[in-house]
Amino acid sequence: MVETSSSASLIAQANRFMDEIGEPSNEDEVLRNLDELERFKEDMQQSGFSAPFIGSANAKKAEDLGEAEVADLRKQLRKMKDAANAKKFTLNRAMIAIAANRIAVRMLERNMREVLRTLPLGGNYIARLVRHGEHAVHAYSVLLDTLSTAGTELERSVLVTIERQVGGKKVQEKIKLLSEQKIEERVRRAYGKSARVVSTEVRGVQDSLVRSRGVRACVASAYAVLAADKAEREFDAELKKDSRIHAYVEILTKNGMSDLSALEDDDDRYFLLMEQLAAKGLAVKAPEGYALAEGLAEEVDERRKWLKGNAARKASEELSLDLFKYYMSTPARRRESAPLFPSLSGSLSLKQVRMFGQVSRTLGVKDAGSLLLEKMDSEPLSAGIKGDLFGAALFSLRSSRGKKWCAEFFGVGEEELEEARGKVEALLSGGERARKFMGLVKDARGKGGKE
Repeated sequence: MVETSSSASLIAQANRFMDEIGEPSNEDEVLRNLDELERFKEDMQQSGFSAPFIGSANAKKAEDLGEAEVADLRKQLRKMKDAANAKKFTLNRAMIAIAANRIAVRMLERNMREVLRTLPLGGNYIARLVRHGEHAVHAYSVLLDTLSTAGTELERSVLVTIERQVGGKKVQEKIKLLSEQKIEERVRRAYGKSARVVSTEVRGVQDSLVRSRGVRACVASAYAVLAADKAEREFDAELKKDSRIHAYVEILTKNGMSDLSALEDDDDRYFLLMEQLAAKGLAVKAPEGYALAEGLAEEVDERRKWLKGNAARKASEELSLDLFKYYMSTPARRRESAPLFPSLSGSLSLKQVRMFGQVSRTLGVKDAGSLLLEKMDSEPLSAGIKGDLFGAALFSLRSSRGKKWCAEFFGVGEEELEEARGKVEALLSGGERARKFMGLVKDARGKGGKE
């Protein structure tokens, strides 16, 4: 038997649990889900779910076998590969689900319900993107690039593959160390005397805006799906003017899709959809399957292009606004201890602040990136002003938006904002401290347009 019953059962249980995770109503619910997900992850790692597939090594041993034996071996190898892929997929899904639920805790604390609804809490973020079609996938790709944007400093690290005993089994893991000093000694001290170093790889990388790949995938997919939903609703509000494309979208929506690009031509659901479209006169039989009715293909393509551009723009703007609010209102120490997303950088490089230029007009400021640099550089001088109010007050002084709008945007009271504004204005008005402050401001604004 290729797959042990215990592994198959663990795969089924883990996927069933993740399928059932819905939008949480409170933090306790998220923490319970996290405990269960961590348990599944530990069980899968102890069962060797992260071990690489070694079928090619077995295939080389088949040279002296007969034709029937070779055919049987290949069949067994295919089954083994399928089993290994199922293990890898389930473990990876659990790790994404863990990242998403950790993000959910922060979003509940900040009442970010809109994005919370589109977080891949069950770990299967790819399925959600595909269901929306290529405009959601494109928006996801754009956001991944943004969240991967590097800082200015080169970070040196060592990727170490270790082998250790877990539950009586040998398990290989990858860990990251920040130096090459006494690697074996440090590994044994942390993982026990039986642990050994299998390989090391020295890397020089620039720190990303979000360091964790899993967190980047969760955040990018959540904002991409949210933006895709909004773009679809905005475009489809005009559909009543065109009954054909309205009927086309209605059929896709009933089947849980938003665009045919989400399906391959040989997918059973593709032909099912095309049959339904044909029944409404929206598709016709073709030599190799179906084709959209004359003229409809052009309208569908126009919709697809519009959605692709607008979903990416909306996703970038939504993410930029949330990050701007976070960096502007959160003190430096809290950004390090409790970031908005796990592994989110506590500071911003000159390259990273460029993403905020697209929301300057919405915020009513000359350059949102320069304003963030100004706020961060001046934080050491903000003693006596409540941390979250310092940035809000500085913003309200720099923005053309009214005080009421600013108070609502940052979630603070108008009276306390007004009081903080007075303190920041006094800080700017004169004296040695103010001159130092203005020097920092000048430097920050000068940095804004340079590499």
